[in-house]
Amino acid sequence: MRKFLIATHGTFAGGIRSSLEMIIGQQEHVHLIQAYVEENKGLEEELGALLADLSEEDELVIFTDLLGGSVTNQVLRHALKDNVHIVSGFNLPLLVDVLMAGPEEPVMEVIAHAIQAARDQMVYVNGLVTSQQPDDFND
Repeated sequence: MRKFLIATHGTFAGGIRSSLEMIIGQQEHVHLIQAYVEENKGLEEELGALLADLSEEDELVIFTDLLGGSVTNQVLRHALKDNVHIVSGFNLPLLVDVLMAGPEEPVMEVIAHAIQAARDQMVYVNGLVTSQQPDDFND
C-alpha cells in the first residue's frame, strides 16, 4: 500500500490537504505533520509512529516544504530506506499527480513525472497574457 505524509512548517500541511480534498476528495492514506505549531512537540515522535506502522510492502512518500529546512532535515535520515521516498518543495499539482497515480505504477516514475508536470504548472501568467495579441482573446 502506498501511504503519504505531508510534513511542513506551521499549518501549511493542513491548508494544502484542505485544497487537495476539495479537488480529489478525502484521501484515507494521507497523514500530516504540522511542525512547530504546538510548543515542545517534536516532529520525530509523529514521524516515528508513522514509520513504525509501515510494513515491508508499504511505500511512504513524504512531501516536505523546504529543501534544507528543519522538517526536511529531520525526515532525511529515513531516505535510505527502500520504501521511503522524500519530495521537497512540493506544490498542489504535484500532490494531485502523485496521489492519483495507480498503485501499480512504480513510485519513482510517478514522482519523476509529477515533478516535471508540477514545474510546468509554475508560470508567470502576466507574461503569458501580455505576450498575446488582443485579437487572441476574442476567439
